[in-house]
Amino acid sequence: MAASIVIAFAYYEYSYESHIIDYISDECWYVSAARNILRVYFGLTPHGPWSGVMATVELENPPSSSTYDEWVNQATRYIESIGGKVVKSNDYYAFKDDGNFLPAVCVVVPPQNTSLLKDVPHSVKYAIGYCYPNARGILDYMNFEHPPFVKYLIGLAMITIGDYPSYWRVPSIIAGCLILVMIFLALRKICGEVVGAALGLVAMILTAFDITFRSLSMVAMLDIFVALFTYMTYYMTVRGTLGGSATALGLGFVSKFSGAFPGLPALVAWLKSKEKPARTLLYLIYVPVIILLILSIPFIVHDGFMQWWDSSIAGAIRWHLSVKTTGGPPQAMPWDWIIGRNPFPLHYTWDAKANRWVADLIARGNPILYTALVVLSVYIIPKIKELPDRGLTYGFTWGTFFMYILIWFLGSKTQYSFYSVQVVPLFYTLLVLEVYYLLNTPKNIVKVAKGWKEWILTAWDWLAGYVEIKISVTIRRVKPRKEEEEKEMKEEGEVQSTEGAANEDAQGNKEGGLGSNEESVAES
Repeated sequence: MAASIVIAFAYYEYSYESHIIDYISDECWYVSAARNILRVYFGLTPHGPWSGVMATVELENPPSSSTYDEWVNQATRYIESIGGKVVKSNDYYAFKDDGNFLPAVCVVVPPQNTSLLKDVPHSVKYAIGYCYPNARGILDYMNFEHPPFVKYLIGLAMITIGDYPSYWRVPSIIAGCLILVMIFLALRKICGEVVGAALGLVAMILTAFDITFRSLSMVAMLDIFVALFTYMTYYMTVRGTLGGSATALGLGFVSKFSGAFPGLPALVAWLKSKEKPARTLLYLIYVPVIILLILSIPFIVHDGFMQWWDSSIAGAIRWHLSVKTTGGPPQAMPWDWIIGRNPFPLHYTWDAKANRWVADLIARGNPILYTALVVLSVYIIPKIKELPDRGLTYGFTWGTFFMYILIWFLGSKTQYSFYSVQVVPLFYTLLVLEVYYLLNTPKNIVKVAKGWKEWILTAWDWLAGYVEIKISVTIRRVKPRKEEEEKEMKEEGEVQSTEGAANEDAQGNKEGGLGSNEESVAES
C-alpha cells in the first residue's frame, strides 16, 4: 500500500510538471546557477533533447529598443548562415527601458559550428544549455547566497538525464517520494508494525495531498530538499543513529542554511539520550561544517578561500538577515503559514472559462489541519511525554518552526509561504500521533484536561502566595590544580614509605623464623 502511494505520487508529479516547458518561479535562479557552476567550476556542458547544440548568446547592452531590434536581426541572419536557427529572441528577451533584461538570443546550431557562436554580431558571451531566463547577468549568476548541494543535484540531472525543464525537476520528485517513505517508516518504528503502518499510511496520504508539499515536489527549488533532510534528521534520531542524524543535518545545511534549524531539537533529543554530551556536540556541529567545506572545495580552489568566505558565508548571512524585497510576491510570516494567509503563487495557467490567469501551483498548505494541529499541540502540553515517542516529534516540529520566528526577529523579515514545506511532513506526523494518543485511549482526553487543571491550580497558588520557594546554595572550594598535584605527590610518598616499612618487617620476620613471628604476635 505504501509503495502504491509513492508510485502514484511520482506519476502525478511528473505528469503534471512535464507540461510546463519553462522556468517555474525561482527555478530561473537555481537552474541557471547549476548550469553556470557546471561550466565555470567543473568544465562540463549539459546536453538535452535538441536537434543540435542549444545555447544562449548574450548581446551588448543596447542604447535603445530600435537598436536592440536591429542587433537581434543581425544575430538571426548570422545564426541562419551557419545552419542554425533562433529559438527565442527579443519577443522573449524583451527590451526594458530600465535595463533590467537580458539582451540575447537563444539558438540551436549544428555541433560542429558551436565555436562559431563567438562571432555572432554584437555578442558578449554564450553559454550552452537550455535557454536562459530573461534576467540581466544571469549567464554569470552562481547563487552564492545559498549553499551548493542542490545546485549540484540539478547539475547532475542536466548531465545525465538532460538540460530540459521536466528533467530538472526529477531530483525534486525523488525527494518528495523519499519523504513519504520515511513518514511511513518513522511511524511504524514509533508505534509498532501494525498500528504504526496504519498511522504511517494516513500521514503519507495527508502529506501527499498537501498543496504546498505537492507543488514544491515538482519544481527545481531548494526547499523540498531542506524538507527531505530535515525529516531525515528526525527519522535518524527516531532510529537512534547519531551519525545518520548528524549527516542528514549536514546535508540539509548545505542545501539551504535553514536546513540547520532542526539542529537545536536534534541536540536536545540526543542530550536526553544515553549518548555522551561531548560526542553529541562534536557530531551535530562538526559534521555539517565538514560537509559544507567538502562540497565547497571547487569554489575554494577556483576563487580562493577568502573570496569564497566573503561571498558564500559572510555575504550569505548578510543577505538572509536583510529585507530583500519590498514588492513582488506576497510575503508570509511563519504565523501566516498556519492560516494560509498570503500564499506564494509558483506558477500561473490560463483559465479559458474564467478568462483570466490562475495559480495552478501555490504554496497554501491545509489551513484547517494546520490550525487543528496548533490547537491539539497546545492542549496536549501537560502530557507531551506520554506521546508514543515521548515528545520527540513534538520537539522537532515546533523547534524547527520557531526558528523561523527567531530569524524574523533577528531581521529576516522577507519570508514566503513555500518555506513552510520544511515542516509540512513533520506537521502531519505530529498530527497523526496526537490524534492517536487522544483517541486510542479516550481517558487520555480527560487525563490531559486534569493536567491543565493541576497546572492552573498550581499557578493560582503561586499568584496567591501559597507556594513557598526555598533555594539552598552549596559552596564548595575547588582546590587549584597545583595544590592537588602536591597532595597527590605527598600521598604517593606516604604510600611508598608504608610499603618500605612493610617490606623491612617482612624481611625481619623471614630472618627470625616461626619463633620470631610468634613472639611478635604475642607482643601485639
